[in-house]
Amino acid sequence: MLSNTVAQLRVFQALDKYSDRLDTVGIFSFSANANGAISETGISVSNFLPYIQKWRHIKWLLTINNDGYAPIFSALRNNTNGAKDTFLSEIVRIMRKYPWCSGVDIDLARGGEFENRENANKLFSDIYSIVKNYNSSKIVNICLPGMTGINGSVGGENWCVYADLNAFCDTVSIMTYGMSWAGSTPGAISPRDWLVGTYNYAVTAFDRDKIFLGMPAY
Repeated sequence: MLSNTVAQLRVFQALDKYSDRLDTVGIFSFSANANGAISETGISVSNFLPYIQKWRHIKWLLTINNDGYAPIFSALRNNTNGAKDTFLSEIVRIMRKYPWCSGVDIDLARGGEFENRENANKLFSDIYSIVKNYNSSKIVNICLPGMTGINGSVGGENWCVYADLNAFCDTVSIMTYGMSWAGSTPGAISPRDWLVGTYNYAVTAFDRDKIFLGMPAY
C-alpha cells in the first residue's frame, strides 16, 4: 500500500504530465460520516488550485466517499437520525465553499444486498435533486461497482441496479478493476469475461455517453 505522501506525489505528477488531455478529475478529499457530515480529509483542496486555474477545460468534481464503511452507507440510505438530510445539506455547503467545482462525484461503497435497492435508489435520487436544485449546471457523477447483471456483484453490492440509477446521474464511473481485492481470495483483478459481462450490462442500462469505465492498470 502506498503511503499518503507517495500517493499524493503521484497525483500531482499525473496532473503535471497529463492535465492537457484530461477531461474530468475527482478531488478525493471529502469523507462522509454516519451522521451525514462531510469532512475534508486527505489532500488539501488548496493544493489543486494552481491546476484548476491553469486547466480551465477540466471538469473538477468534489469526490465524496464513505471510506468503504458499510454503516455509513446504511445510515445515509436509511436516513438514520437524519443522516441523509444532513448529508444533502452538506453537499450544497461544499459546492458553495468551492464555487468553481463542476459538481460532485459520489463514491459510496459496501451498500449491501438487493433488499437495500429501493432506499439506495431514493438516496441517489435525492442527491441528484439537491444538486440540480442548487445549480442545474452542476454535474452528478456516481461511482458504482462492477456488475454483470441484477444480483451480479462479486463483492456484496447487490443493492446496485444499473438501470434504476440512470436517471440520477449525468455520468457514471464503473469500477471495473475489483474482481479481486485486498481481503478477497487471490485472483485476477479484472478477468476478461467479467469485464465483458460488466460492459455489456452497463450499455443496456445507462445512456452510453454517460459511461466511464475504470481500466485495470496495476
